[in-house]
Amino acid sequence: MNRNTMHAILAEPGKEPEILMLPTDGLQHEEALRDVLEGNYGAIEFFRIEEGISLFVLVNDLAVALGMKPNRRFTGKDSEQIIFGKAIFIAAYNGELPDREGTLDMPEEMCRMFIEQIKLNFAACDGTEKPRPEDEIYYENQGDPEREKAFRWVEIPAPGTLGPALEAGRAKYYTAGDQELLEIHGRFFKRIEVYTEKSRLS
Repeated sequence: MNRNTMHAILAEPGKEPEILMLPTDGLQHEEALRDVLEGNYGAIEFFRIEEGISLFVLVNDLAVALGMKPNRRFTGKDSEQIIFGKAIFIAAYNGELPDREGTLDMPEEMCRMFIEQIKLNFAACDGTEKPRPEDEIYYENQGDPEREKAFRWVEIPAPGTLGPALEAGRAKYYTAGDQELLEIHGRFFKRIEVYTEKSRLS
């Protein structure tokens, strides 16, 4: 293996999973993940490979708001949960080992074995699936009963003049009066708070 690259697995809507080569350099690695996933991303732990290491699924964290295509669905009790947009399956430290973090290379043979597991455990979508209402809800301070807030990102026309942006990866955040705006790929979204059964009434 080229020491400057590492193996992962890419699953795209309507396609079979395939091996993906990524740069290992920290900044280039992060930018390559964002390039493939078309924006910032979140991680879901799929399963534990061995002590300290798991296989994670990386997905665009705004896939539903951006209207990305349905890709694959989970199995069993999570079968209603769908991955929208591209997904990267990658080995990484899972927090069990102190002072160990980051992603890891997988041998090609292991990638091919995991590709078969992905086909078995993540059924391909037919392209007609739509997000559930709960898929459109995002959370701030999730898990903190005193501070947790639920909200949706609703697309709006490009606003006029805006103040300075707070940049976070591929996203830009703006404050316009009492509104919080998000810009990604030249599209603008407004944050709308919603109430859930866990919402606190003030």
